[in-house]
Amino acid sequence: MEIKSESIEAFYNSIDESARLKRKHTNQIEFLTTVEYLNKCIKPNSSILDACAGGGIYSFYFSDRGHQVYAGDLVGKNVADIINEQKNHTKLNDIFAGSILDLHQYEDETFDVVLNLGSHYHLTDADQRNLSFKESIRVLKTGGIMAIAYVNRYANIIKFREMFTGEFELLDEYMKSGFHSKNKVFYCTTPELVEKEVENYNLEIVHHIATDGMKFIIGDVVNELSEEKFKKWMAFHLSTCEDRSILGASEHGLIIARKI
Repeated sequence: MEIKSESIEAFYNSIDESARLKRKHTNQIEFLTTVEYLNKCIKPNSSILDACAGGGIYSFYFSDRGHQVYAGDLVGKNVADIINEQKNHTKLNDIFAGSILDLHQYEDETFDVVLNLGSHYHLTDADQRNLSFKESIRVLKTGGIMAIAYVNRYANIIKFREMFTGEFELLDEYMKSGFHSKNKVFYCTTPELVEKEVENYNLEIVHHIATDGMKFIIGDVVNELSEEKFKKWMAFHLSTCEDRSILGASEHGLIIARKI
């Protein structure tokens, strides 16, 4: 089963994904929260598959900390960026161009950790999302950690409120399927729906996190904070980001689960 990658390629050819996670305070929150929680769950010197690695920001973060990291991405530009950036970091164990739907190069139960930090929200086809779970779990060791990032359906209504209130037909489409006719690059789900997906497999949820929290509600204020005050905001965010009442407001969510 092949991913229709043209629109995904076009999107990532127009941005620098690694730079996005570093620019503003509100973009940094996603990265800082993700590594904070993964560091709680990943054992030293783990073998990690970053199966949809983007420009490699997470791959290099973990390789620089002594883990054995294998990085791949569907988008050619992203793979080229990883290869180019490698000279500045601890060498990755492998870099490959390919789809998370086909990890045939790796045997069953190869990795301690599998990071799925991008593909879930680009797979509008439910069968492809299921296959991404199956392949990730196949190469993950029993007892290993799997991380699934997703984009939240309700938070994106806040982000695109002018479009959706201008065209309620789009809103209806979007709520029924998680995407709409004007944007089929992103699939948006809900905390409840993604939990149900995870429960279909031999995965036990360890953490469910509102990765960037209340970004769309007060992000303009957070972006104006000094570095000192931003650290205080991060401390507050990290103390509340597993609160169920905040999950629906966060643009990105993250589930960290263990293979049973």
